Amino acid sequence: NANANANSLINAHGQEGGTLVYSNGGAYFSVEQPYPTVIEGLNVEGAAAASVVRTPFTASRWAFSRVVIQAVCIDDRDIPHPASQVQPGRDIADGYDGEIYRCIAGTRLQVTWADFVDQINFDHGQTMSCRKGESLWYGQSAEAAAYAAASYAGGSAGPGAPIGGGVMECRPQKPERDCNERSLLRRYGAGVKVLTLWRQETYTEYREETVQASSMSISGASMTLDGGVGGRVF
Repeated sequence: NANANANSLINAHGQEGGTLVYSNGGAYFSVEQPYPTVIEGLNVEGAAAASVVRTPFTASRWAFSRVVIQAVCIDDRDIPHPASQVQPGRDIADGYDGEIYRCIAGTRLQVTWADFVDQINFDHGQTMSCRKGESLWYGQSAEAAAYAAASYAGGSAGPGAPIGGGVMECRPQKPERDCNERSLLRRYGAGVKVLTLWRQETYTEYREETVQASSMSISGASMTLDGGVGGRVF
């Protein structure tokens, strides 16, 4: 009969470590869970990872701009006097090489320049000072010329680059007769100059570097195996 068959099935499966139960036409089978197993002494090592980072560094380059300059002569009482310009006119030719401003003996030259964009404004200008007996010179720099040639003339150094201009620097005054500076002031007066100025500037650049991270290593780890989840099958 049905009860006898069910009992025989229960006994059969019970001997295998599980239990089979029938009820109202349904059944479920319960599986006994195994005991957890522990694995000791594992060595685990993770692979090293590489990443690309951008690292900043300081570089320099030559840059040119149109600037307007003015100059005064400072005496020992720090009183400014007009500097003597050695040639008339406002604009200085790119190929000019020589003095621009001079001072009378016993005073020192102070020069202020600012970017020139259609109007004269020294509000955000920069200042340089010369020592007594020095004048302001303007001329081509070998380094600036080489940079201009490499950047604008296809790498061919020498004359003919489409970008002209020069650098300003303090140099000893050319020997002149007495009262030369006063004569220049009477002849040309005090005035500003506009020229193309090359100067070396610093800026921040970035380079990409590959950084190798150290690998991770774990010794003496353990792992427990519990046979998974579940235990009843319907």
